[in-house]
Amino acid sequence: MAKGFFRERKHYTLQMISEILNENGEETKRLVGILKKYGVVKAVKRSKPEFEDISNEDIVLTDVVDNTGDIEYVFDYVGVVLLEGRVFKCYPKYIRSSDKPMEELKQVLKVIKKYNSNEQLIYLYNGEDDSKIFNKLAVSLHLLEEYFLYGLYTNQHEIIEINGDGEILWDQTINETYALIQNNRPYYVELQTQNIVDNDLDFFKRLHECILSVCSKELKETGLLELFEMADVELTDTTLSDFGDTDYILYRLQNEIQTQYMTRKQNLLKTLYTYVANDKSNKENISYSLYGTNSFNLIWEKVCSKNFGSVLDEKIESLPLGPAPEYVSIKGETLRSIIDKPVWYRNNPPAGPAKEETLRPDLICIYPVDIEKKQYCFGIYDAKYYCIDFELNKNEWKAVGQPGVGDVTKQYLYQLAFNEFIAKQGYKYVQNMFFCPQEKSEAEYGYVEMKMLHTISDKNLENIAVVKLCASDMYDIYLSNKEIEENKIAQYIPNIVQESTFNQNFANRMLAYLQRITKPSKIAEEKLEMVSEKGKLIYPRQIKRELGAKIIYDTICPIACGAFYGFNPYEKESSSMVAEDIGNSNEKCNQIADVAIEIEKVIKDLSEQELMDEKVVRVVLRKCFGGKQEISSMAEGNNLDSLTDKIIELVRDVYL
Repeated sequence: MAKGFFRERKHYTLQMISEILNENGEETKRLVGILKKYGVVKAVKRSKPEFEDISNEDIVLTDVVDNTGDIEYVFDYVGVVLLEGRVFKCYPKYIRSSDKPMEELKQVLKVIKKYNSNEQLIYLYNGEDDSKIFNKLAVSLHLLEEYFLYGLYTNQHEIIEINGDGEILWDQTINETYALIQNNRPYYVELQTQNIVDNDLDFFKRLHECILSVCSKELKETGLLELFEMADVELTDTTLSDFGDTDYILYRLQNEIQTQYMTRKQNLLKTLYTYVANDKSNKENISYSLYGTNSFNLIWEKVCSKNFGSVLDEKIESLPLGPAPEYVSIKGETLRSIIDKPVWYRNNPPAGPAKEETLRPDLICIYPVDIEKKQYCFGIYDAKYYCIDFELNKNEWKAVGQPGVGDVTKQYLYQLAFNEFIAKQGYKYVQNMFFCPQEKSEAEYGYVEMKMLHTISDKNLENIAVVKLCASDMYDIYLSNKEIEENKIAQYIPNIVQESTFNQNFANRMLAYLQRITKPSKIAEEKLEMVSEKGKLIYPRQIKRELGAKIIYDTICPIACGAFYGFNPYEKESSSMVAEDIGNSNEKCNQIADVAIEIEKVIKDLSEQELMDEKVVRVVLRKCFGGKQEISSMAEGNNLDSLTDKIIELVRDVYL
C-alpha cells in the first residue's frame, strides 16, 4: 500500500513524489495528473517562492503533467486523499519539525471534522457534473462515526409472552388462560403480555453490519483507521453479494426509506443506498476519495475567532463599559454594523444612495487590562494563514510568505473604522495584530508598518503586530469548546502597551529608550522642535486619549532643553561629552521621569473643572517639582508659565 506525507504548498518534483510513494515515474505521472485535475495538486513555476499565495500567473495551465526542470508541483490541500489505493497525507504548511507529523495531522483532522460538523453535510462526490466521482472515504468515515454514536440500524416487531415485562393483554389473558377463583375473585397465574424486541435477522440490520465491516477493513488496510483514531469494526464476514444483486438491494432500501418515519434512520438508509449504488461503478472507474479542505485559512480564522471570543456580532449595549451616549439610540446594533459603508450615487439622472458591502474584519476582542476591570483593550485581530519568515539576501533582510499590501492596508483601515467608537466608548488601549499559526508560539515576533497610513489626518494608528500562535494549543482550545479566559489572553499575545509605570522603574526604562534615539531620528526632531508642528505633540504607538507618564515626559523635555544649556534627552551621548555632563543629563532624565509619574497620578484624581484651572495646575507642578534639585528651577518664573501652558494644552487636547 503506497502512502506518504506531503507538506502543503511545498515544491515537489515528480521524482520526489515517486520516491515518497515508492512508485515508478509513469505511474506517478498518471496519479499526479488525476490530482491536478481535481485541484489537489497545482503545477507552478519553479521560480515561485514556497508557501506564498498562488496567483493565476504562477500556475502552469496545462493538462499534461510535465517532468521538465521548470515545473514543480504543490499540494494545495490539507487532509487525506485516497487515490486507487495510494494514500496522500497532506499536512499544513507551518509544520516544519517533522516530515511525517502523524500526531499533528490527527489533531488537524479533528479540527476539520468539527469545522465541517457545523454545516451538517456529507460530501458524497468529488468534482462536478460528468467529472464527479463518489467520495467513498467521506461516506465510510460518516457511517463509522454514526455507528459509534447510535449503534446498528434496527427494526422492531411485537411478540406475545407469558408473564413478560410488557403491557398485559387482558382480553387474551381472560379468553385463553384459566383463572383460580378464591373468595369469588379470579386470580390469573399466566398473564399474556406484549413486548417489542429488535429483529436480529432483519435484512437492513445485517446489511448495515456488512457495509460497516467492509468500510472498517478497507480503512484499516490503508492505515486510515489509526490516523482518524477509530476502532476496528468486525461485525460479520458476509459480503454485499450475499444480499443479492445491486438492483435488488437498492429496491429493498428504497422501499424501507418510504416506510421509515424516523429522520435519523431515513438519513442512514439514504447513505447506505448511495454507498451500494456507487460501489460497483467506483470499482470500474477511478477510485478517488478525499477528506479535508482546499481552504484551511477559513478554518484557522474560525479557530482564532472562537478561541478569543470575537464580539463582532455582539450588541453594543452588551459590550464592556456599556454604550456611550452617542450609541444609546442604536440599541440592538452590533459592532459589525457600525462600520462605515461605501455609498454610491448617480448624478444624471439622479439616483441613490445605494449602500454596498464594507470592511469585514476577522475578529474583535475586548478585554480588561487591570484587575478592577476599569480599563479595557480593544483588540483588532486578523487570522492570517501565512508562514511569515525573513531571509538574508545580499546583506538585506527580505520578508517571505507574508500577506500582500492589500491585507496590510485593510488592517490599518479596520482600526480607522473603529477609531471614533473606541474613543467615545472609553477603551484606553488598542491592539492591531495578525495571528499566524506556527508550531511554537512567538508573541513578540515582529510587526509591519506603512508610514503613509500610520497617521491619517489626526488619527494615530497602531503598527500591525505579527503574532505567531502555537497551532496545536489553539486547536486544543477549539476542540474543547472553550474560550481563552480574559485574564489569560496575555499568555498568547503581547502584553498591552500600558507604559506600566506602577510596576516598572519608569526612569531607567525611559532613559534606555531615549539613549537608543539617534540624532537623525525624525520622531526625536519633531518632539524637540515643537514649533514645526505648531505645538502639536506626536506620540507613536499610543492612542490619543491615553494620558500616561510618557506623554507628560515628552511635554516637559522640550521646555527642559530651553531651561538647561546643553541638555538634550533625545540625542545619543557623543564621545565628546565629558563625564560630568553625561551624569547631569542622566540625572535630569531620571528626575523628569519621576515628575511625570507624579503629575500623572495627581491629574487622574482631579475633576475636569480643576484640570481647566490654571492656578490648580501651577500648584500641582510646584509640588511635583519640589525637592528635585536638578530640575526644580523649572517650577519658577517663565519656565513655570511655559510648563503650565503646555500641561493645560495637553490635558485639553488629549485628556478631556
